[in-house]
Amino acid sequence: MERQIYQARWVFPVNGPPLEDGIVEIEGTRIAAVYGGAHSRAIDLGNVALVPGLINAHTHLEFSQLRAPLEPAAPFTDWIRAIMKSRFETEQPVTERIQQGISECLSAGTTTVGEIATSEESLRLFNADSQVPRAVVFRECLGFTPDRKASQEQVAAAFLEEPIRPEALPRLFPGLSPHAPYSVHPDLYLNLIQQARDQGVPVAVHLGETSAEYDLLERKEGAFVDLLSELGLWDPEILQDGMRMTDYLAPLAELPAALAVHGNYFGPPEWEFLQGAPAISVVYCPRTHHYFGHPAHPWLTMIEQGINVALGTDSRASNPDLSLWKELLFLREICPQVPTELILECGTLAGARALGFAEETGSLEVGKAADLALIQLPEEAGGGTGSDLLLDSRSDVARVMLNGVWIN
Repeated sequence: MERQIYQARWVFPVNGPPLEDGIVEIEGTRIAAVYGGAHSRAIDLGNVALVPGLINAHTHLEFSQLRAPLEPAAPFTDWIRAIMKSRFETEQPVTERIQQGISECLSAGTTTVGEIATSEESLRLFNADSQVPRAVVFRECLGFTPDRKASQEQVAAAFLEEPIRPEALPRLFPGLSPHAPYSVHPDLYLNLIQQARDQGVPVAVHLGETSAEYDLLERKEGAFVDLLSELGLWDPEILQDGMRMTDYLAPLAELPAALAVHGNYFGPPEWEFLQGAPAISVVYCPRTHHYFGHPAHPWLTMIEQGINVALGTDSRASNPDLSLWKELLFLREICPQVPTELILECGTLAGARALGFAEETGSLEVGKAADLALIQLPEEAGGGTGSDLLLDSRSDVARVMLNGVWIN
């Protein structure tokens, strides 16, 4: 296969500074060279930036048919009631909804996904012999009462035994997701993490998403007690007295990789713990966080303390779309003081670290997969730098390369 050589107005390798008039060379499915300068055979892509394929570290593709986020956004437990109602009433087959989400992610520049699945369908679609993003598919498990423990452990074991094509293995891995402290019995939580540890697979857990979680764990009161009681699931003996969020983080530290999803209400106790637990990444979902009206997210504080923070879109149940690029633009809007390169890293290399793909993707480096997003830049009003232009609100994903092939 003839080497592909592209020149762009800007190239953002992520592992190094932006390159003006940069060159990216691709040999087969791999990046062969990245440098600033010129090449006689380069195809000039024009006023664009080349960045690594974006990484959506947390999403629920089963809700991809939704045209707008579910309401009400507050209180959070009412939104959960809306989620349960939506699942019950949706008639469109789950396979179609997930495929719709995969296509939307790709068109928006996302080439790697951390998917939360409630069936085997996500794994099977990502396992298909077609152009799909690389992915970790986490099987979600729920069960707050002891009688659910055995069945959910069986569900997890069966999911981890699902066959994966040898050709897909470098790009697809299974994982487990004990949903959250308010939906998973503590014994089931620990047993699922033990299963993941035994199988060497990653885990994703929703933690610190709302202040109501702390009310539940620390005082056995609040909105989640009301919801669980309504569902006939509440038993105050299920939770030990005075539990802490770090009690749920601690088992994750023993895994090869784990995601603490959201972390909206993480504070000094959680930050201190995560500093000593490099296997755990936090996944921040900016527009979902904004939709629910939470206080400012501590993502910058965590990064300053050496904690890996990746980005996700959550789902269309709490987000108008699945565009990771729009998450980056939103962060630029609400945090104009943050360097473009840091925001881009959160949406690329930090996500690769979180999902265990850092050797394969997340930056434009020789030997890594040729997964790229081509960003159309706005016309310069003056002498703007690449960093100024990349996250300009007028910039957008124009083309996507997956495994060395342009897919649009």
